[in-house]
Amino acid sequence: MKNKTYLKASFREIWQSRGRFIAIILIILLGTLLFVGVKTTGPVLNTSGSDYLEKQNLSDLQVISTGGLTEVDESLLKEIPNVEVESGYQFYYADEEKGEVVQVFSYDDAQKQNQLVVEKGYLPKADNELVLDAAAEKLGYQIGDTFTLDDSDQLDKKEYEIVGFVNSPLFISNKDRGMTNVGDGNVDYFAYVPVKNFTSDIFGVLYVTFDNVKGLNTYGSEYKDLMQKNQELVEEKFVDRPKQRLAELRSMIEDEIAPAKKEIADGQTQISEAKEQLTAAQEELDANRQLLAQLPEAQAAAASAQLDEVQKELDENKQTLTEQETKLEDAETEVSDAEKEMADLKTPTYLFNQRTENIGFQDYGDLSDRIAAIANVFPVFFFFIAALITFTTMTRMVEENRKEIGTLKALGYSRVEISQKYVIYAVLAAVIGVALGVVIGTNTIPRIVFELSSDQYNFQKVSVFYEWGPIIQAGVAFLFATLGSVIIVLIKELTEKPSALLQPKAPKPGKRIFLEYITPLWSRMSFNQKVSYRNLFRYKSRMIMAIIGIAGCTGLMVAGFGIKNSLEAVTDKQFGPIIDYQAVVTLDDGSFDQTEEILEKNSRINSTLPVINEVLELKKAGQATQSVTMTVPKDVKDFSSYLHLSSLDGKSIDLTNDGAVISEKLADLFDIQVGDELTFYDEDQNEVKMKVQEIAQNYLGHFVYITAEYYEKVTGKEYQNNSFLLKTATMTTKEENSLAEQLLTTDEVKNTSFLSSQIETQKGMINNLDPVVLIFVVLSGLLAFVVLYNLTNINISERVRELSTIKVLGFFDKEVTMYIIRENIIFTLLGIVVGYGIGYVLTGFIIRQASMESIIFPLVIHWPAYVISAVLTITFTIIVMIVTHFKLKHIDMIDSLKANE
Repeated sequence: MKNKTYLKASFREIWQSRGRFIAIILIILLGTLLFVGVKTTGPVLNTSGSDYLEKQNLSDLQVISTGGLTEVDESLLKEIPNVEVESGYQFYYADEEKGEVVQVFSYDDAQKQNQLVVEKGYLPKADNELVLDAAAEKLGYQIGDTFTLDDSDQLDKKEYEIVGFVNSPLFISNKDRGMTNVGDGNVDYFAYVPVKNFTSDIFGVLYVTFDNVKGLNTYGSEYKDLMQKNQELVEEKFVDRPKQRLAELRSMIEDEIAPAKKEIADGQTQISEAKEQLTAAQEELDANRQLLAQLPEAQAAAASAQLDEVQKELDENKQTLTEQETKLEDAETEVSDAEKEMADLKTPTYLFNQRTENIGFQDYGDLSDRIAAIANVFPVFFFFIAALITFTTMTRMVEENRKEIGTLKALGYSRVEISQKYVIYAVLAAVIGVALGVVIGTNTIPRIVFELSSDQYNFQKVSVFYEWGPIIQAGVAFLFATLGSVIIVLIKELTEKPSALLQPKAPKPGKRIFLEYITPLWSRMSFNQKVSYRNLFRYKSRMIMAIIGIAGCTGLMVAGFGIKNSLEAVTDKQFGPIIDYQAVVTLDDGSFDQTEEILEKNSRINSTLPVINEVLELKKAGQATQSVTMTVPKDVKDFSSYLHLSSLDGKSIDLTNDGAVISEKLADLFDIQVGDELTFYDEDQNEVKMKVQEIAQNYLGHFVYITAEYYEKVTGKEYQNNSFLLKTATMTTKEENSLAEQLLTTDEVKNTSFLSSQIETQKGMINNLDPVVLIFVVLSGLLAFVVLYNLTNINISERVRELSTIKVLGFFDKEVTMYIIRENIIFTLLGIVVGYGIGYVLTGFIIRQASMESIIFPLVIHWPAYVISAVLTITFTIIVMIVTHFKLKHIDMIDSLKANE
């Protein structure tokens, strides 16, 4: 019976102290919400993306060849067990009138891979119908419009009716459609045309799916490892294929020109015979003309007329023969050109592109990776602050009940029975807080991030699930913070005798504080100020805990803003301070006279610099192979105005013939020091050995810079630039596209890349993290409010007799409030200052964790981050002050003073 009564009393006390109970639950809820929510966001984003790609059956591998693909290539893939292979056509079409570039794909309703998602209308049913990219609708196209593809070499129809707008799993990004070597170099949208309209026998692409990766998370390590093995298996099958394909292409050309060569040979024979016949006829005609003089005048006139007719016919035959000779010469030229083309044919390159090569795929994966990296630091620190405050609150609560524990011991209750109340309180608070935090965090944060980034990616649905790892971690941590703190205090309290517990704890002895020794300062303080400062230093643990709590929350808010500032700073630090050119023109093989002429005449271009740009690979056991852009300027002096190289200590770097300058992140990844010798591999996997002259500051990408002389030394090749760096005046997007299109029409340029596009892409990737940062700041602010409220409540409950005493002594309500609030103001100001330091350190740690293989995030925190964090913290302090004021007004002085009796 007594246990039942005690149990009822326990729940009654929970209700009576519901403010503190709810505050504990809120702290646990916020800590769990952020920890579990953010920890779950990365896996949820990856799974959502993977589910979409699995549903649309995105091909695991795409095989593309510069020499086209045939049924032989398809049959090679089909030899691999448990694969599905589908062929398709694709080409790029530039509409010069509209200034648009379209990537045209074949549509076959019988194919299972790369299923389209219809946004409007329906998929093609007739041969004269097509569907466009959903992005094309924004350009003004409508269902029912006629769409023209004037490319007779690829399609047998020119005009099609638009019957729908679709999304394709081949394009994950909503804003980027890739690059090409036609038009202005940028693909604007794609189109799917029924496969029956394609006239070529040569496939543009082969799509491959593997049974051994079905159902696996596309972004998971298991999928990536298996796909690496699958690709190696495919590459083995195609190891001899490039040479075979080269032979096939030469044979095709040979077969095409063989009839022409035979016709030429036959024509030459016929012409030779015709020449002989015409020569003989002319000689006979000339002989007959000589005989005319021997004939009578009348007969001679008639014969002359006949000979003239024969001469006329003979001249016509000669003219015909001349025309035939011209045609034969033209045919010989065509055959000669074909033979030259055949001789110049290069061995085709086969590309094996996994899903990671698809437009937007890696960007989306990087977003998840960044969130996962941040989740390893920010929520953990947030979680630590929440657990610390919870531990403190529970400890104080048990210590406040010393008299009750002593009474229960005196009445004969066992230690287990006495502990029951506090265990229930702790477990209930932890379970409710963790459960609510898990449910809310899992179902809100991933959804918010997914929805706010949905304008960047075309994934249709978020797949939310409970990630048990962080859930278990949160449960264990908060059970320790609540139940653990209760057990620790109970062990201490229950060892004391009832008589000792029934007596109030002796107050801490008063003693002089440090400020009292500074007489000029201390003497000028009011009585209330002196009391406040004495109380601060008298109860140091309370002061330290308050400062830690407030500093932690302020630091979290500063870090939230700092993460965004640091991520945004990549482009600001890279483009301008380091890279100081605006475009790169990549040249095709051969001359580039027209290109130089266009660049010289364009008034928006200030200067150009010839360089070699090549992609090398750097390999090391245990480290992922990295692609490195090697830049070799023709003129080192001019190069210094295009690229400002600085060492890690900020000193300017000049290129010399003694070695290479490599970028900072590359040195960090491979543990490279100045003086080391590196072995790079070019596109043909030939070794290129270089000595490291210096390591340069760089934030985005991997680079190696060398002089032309050093290039010739390490490669054995003669210097021949393949690119131009351009310094331009500010150009509009239209002007950039116009210049790119003009350069591509020369057939001397592969591509023109403007850095403005790269900057926009980078900013778009960073903006995807905005919702995460916003969540961090909001939840940190809420935690700061709850922490301040909770610590103030603890302060009041511990000092209720003291506050009642000063009220009895005649202090007004405002003075009593300021008695407490003055301490809170000091805690808040000190907490803000300490929080600034915590925020700076925390931001630095987080961005190091969030750094990627090719990106360094600089530590940058702009002043608004500090101001907003301080203002929010002060605002919460003011709110708590107002709530505290009303609470203190209603303290029952008599009951409080009699509490120990």
